[in-house]
Amino acid sequence: MALTETAPRLRPVRTGQPPARRRDDSRLCRTRTQRILLAVAFVAIVAFPLSVESAFLISLTGTIGIFALAALGLNILSGYAGQISLAQSIFVGIGAFAGVALGGLAELPLLVWLPGTFVAGGLAAALVAPLTLRLKGVFQIVLSLALIFVGHYAFINLPALTGGNGGISATPSLSLGFIDFGELTVAGMRYSYEQGLFILIWLVLAASMIAVVNMHRTRFGRALVAVREAETAAEIAGINAARVKVQAFVLAGAFAGLAGGLLMAQLRYVQAEQFGINMGLELLIIVVVGGLGTTWGPVVGAAVISSIPVLATQYAEHIPFLQADFSQSGEIGIPVGQVGLLIYGLALVLVMVFEPRGLSHIFGAGGRSLLRLARRARTTSEPVLVPQPHAHLGGKA
Repeated sequence: MALTETAPRLRPVRTGQPPARRRDDSRLCRTRTQRILLAVAFVAIVAFPLSVESAFLISLTGTIGIFALAALGLNILSGYAGQISLAQSIFVGIGAFAGVALGGLAELPLLVWLPGTFVAGGLAAALVAPLTLRLKGVFQIVLSLALIFVGHYAFINLPALTGGNGGISATPSLSLGFIDFGELTVAGMRYSYEQGLFILIWLVLAASMIAVVNMHRTRFGRALVAVREAETAAEIAGINAARVKVQAFVLAGAFAGLAGGLLMAQLRYVQAEQFGINMGLELLIIVVVGGLGTTWGPVVGAAVISSIPVLATQYAEHIPFLQADFSQSGEIGIPVGQVGLLIYGLALVLVMVFEPRGLSHIFGAGGRSLLRLARRARTTSEPVLVPQPHAHLGGKA
């Protein structure tokens, strides 16, 4: 063949079957049924707090939404980028105290102080990300623990902003134009501060989940996964792994700051002790138990990890072997204060041994199995038309 000639074009061989499509667990909705359920969920966000009178239940579900939002940011760092951090609680605290300064002390409107908590968490993460991500493995965990201690020291020694050891209280504005989530009025009925805040929390969480799903489909999202799977190969392919990890760390801190601002609005009181190693461990366990690198993992993990200890404390008198104090009664059982540790340990062991992909995969597989059974039952219940033989008309054949 001469050098000026072109090689013949190869035609793809058709095998008669479409290529197999890999299931993408990062997609928010993969089927029509899931899209319908998502629409129902948006309606439920508005309808649930307006139809439930229990202040405890509304507060609990609001807390689940806040922890799911903080875990959503950590899932970007640990689930998509493959980096380990226990310092997510510090950025939650930074967002909470930023909310106190902007929404409480400065009395800025919701459209200013809530995005300000997002920016504050991201800026704080950007300051420490280059130092944190230089290390790997156990050294990265140790450095994240050091960040918790440094952050706790800073919170205590800035009393003008944080209140020191005693904490600080604030009641920020929840007014968004013509809608005031703090004094929500629907059809002439006025609802409580907690009910309106619930709607705000879950709308912010839903918007954040949609943003993260769209991010995962971009070039940056694919770069995150490439760095997680094979960092050296990603760098050979032209991906700046260090920059990608720093961006993931900044996003994780920003979402944590946003969650901290909403936590401040819910409690209207924040203290440095709230943002220690216990919250950092809880957020990491939420991500692992819910499912690393999945969209619904933070929500499912927060619903289990954050709610069960609270429910056990609330209904301890109705649960066998649970009491507030065994020192006086002399009985054998589980103290209510240690239920959280027990749940964390059991959930981690069960998930890591039986389903490392997390509870979101278990629930997703169970839902798909139920849909298949429903379709099979519907097809078997439909009558089958049997063709009748034609009758011979007149005479012999």
